[in-house]
Amino acid sequence: MSDTSNILDRQWKNTCKLVFGGEVGPLSDYEKWLSQRADNIYYFKSTVSGRQVAFATPAYPADSKRISFEEIDFGRKFAPLGIDEIKDIDSVFQAISDRAYYAGNIILGNSKFIESSTNISDSFYVMGSSRMGDSKYIAHSSMGRLCEYVFGSAAPGESSYLVRCNDTYHVKRAFELWMTSNSTDCYYVFALNNCSECMFSFNLRNAKYAIGNAILPKDKYMKIKSSLLEQMRTELQSNKSLPSLTDLLSKSTDSSKAAKKILAGKLSGAAGEAKSTEPMERAFTTTCKVLFGAELSGLAAYKPWLTGSMPQGEKRKSVFSDREIYVGNYAKYMEIPKNRTVLEDEALKYVEVAPPVPGIENITLANAHEFISTIAYMSLDYHDGTNTNVIDCMAYAYSTNALECAPCVQIKDSAYDYWPRTSEHVFGCGVLFDSSFCMHCYQSVKLTRCFEVDSSRDCADLYFSHNCENVHDSMFCFNVKNMKYAI
Repeated sequence: MSDTSNILDRQWKNTCKLVFGGEVGPLSDYEKWLSQRADNIYYFKSTVSGRQVAFATPAYPADSKRISFEEIDFGRKFAPLGIDEIKDIDSVFQAISDRAYYAGNIILGNSKFIESSTNISDSFYVMGSSRMGDSKYIAHSSMGRLCEYVFGSAAPGESSYLVRCNDTYHVKRAFELWMTSNSTDCYYVFALNNCSECMFSFNLRNAKYAIGNAILPKDKYMKIKSSLLEQMRTELQSNKSLPSLTDLLSKSTDSSKAAKKILAGKLSGAAGEAKSTEPMERAFTTTCKVLFGAELSGLAAYKPWLTGSMPQGEKRKSVFSDREIYVGNYAKYMEIPKNRTVLEDEALKYVEVAPPVPGIENITLANAHEFISTIAYMSLDYHDGTNTNVIDCMAYAYSTNALECAPCVQIKDSAYDYWPRTSEHVFGCGVLFDSSFCMHCYQSVKLTRCFEVDSSRDCADLYFSHNCENVHDSMFCFNVKNMKYAI
């Protein structure tokens, strides 16, 4: 085993002690199971060496040339292009074809001890992962930031000691936790906020010692939890896996008709905040002026082009009301059954009025699907913090004027993005952090005024470029650092 594998195996065992109450065996035994939750990593052969190289996306042209990040000669000098070679975009593309390699195994910033991973920034001890930043001790995970001790998780944010979690923010010590914020010591839960010591619970706020949404005395809760954790450890050691939350839902009885009767007449139906796409329209026009020197309008007409390279979500109807809800195609939310999909205000009201689950003290890992059948409804429009004029977004927080972004955190004046974070005036971008005035930019951090830029960081006024770092006022650049006025 490599040093990275040894260190991660040790941290996996420590994490299992904290999450499951004991070790369950080496990390290598669980690689297949842990990898199911995260985004796929795609492997292609390097054109230079023939070695397998990890990529976060399969979207590059099939006949394009590939290179591993460590094979790039960043000091290589290129001859200037001739006047005839830069007369138009097609001529430039033709002229640089021998220089254009798509890079995998991309490791940026202050990062060390990274294996079988790509698009990693400022991180340490990472294996089998992609699109992770400012993190350490990560295995088989994706799309995370500011995390540590995370295994087999998708979209973790500022969280630690996670096993097979999905979309977290400020979470510690959890397993099969979905779309949850500011919570600790939770198992098989969905859409919790400011909770601790909860199991098999849904849509709770400020709860502690809850099983099946029922608040229990501490001693009773801890006794049931201890038994459930022992069952989890036993099954993990035997099968090298545990059922997911969606596995349990697939076995649960459909109780939506009974739930609708319980809610009848109890939903307010009050009109929500008046929303408008006008601020996003203005922002799009401004961004076009900044990027292209010309004001373009009619944002909706550009939607097919802006979203063409992004995973496509879908609109569903709540099983409680037939109201529409947008479900983004990220993490594993598309796996949530349609007969469990509701809106957040409906879910919170249902928590208030639903009768308690009888006999919860008899819950086991084997029968848990029966106990959750009457309470497991998924509020896929979950949000946190103050949000204004957010339209058709899923899992959003602290955002203003956002249209069809999933998820989005601290976003302003933007539309048609896939996992933008702490950014503004960004359109048609995917997995873009800490950026502004960008369009068609992907898997990048800290970009300003960029168009068609991929897998880059700390760049400004950059166009049609890939794998650049600290490159400014440049175009058509591949695999370079610290450049200005380059073509």
